[in-house]
Amino acid sequence: MLGKKKNKEIVEPRQICFYLITEMMSLPLETIGQKVGGRNHPTVIYSRDKIADQIKTDRKLAVEINDIKNMLLKK
Repeated sequence: MLGKKKNKEIVEPRQICFYLITEMMSLPLETIGQKVGGRNHPTVIYSRDKIADQIKTDRKLAVEINDIKNMLLKK
């Protein structure tokens, strides 16, 4: 997930990772991008916004992300 690959099996989890980090932590976007494979902040913004939009229309994705959040928060 930290690499430069752009196939769907890697990109979508990476985008979800960016989304979760930005939602759950108050870190600068540049820092998030650097920690996740050396990406720049526009990549983090794009990923965050893309997943946020998908959650609005894809109920399965919304449930999966909520489950991940709960696991991270141990709820």
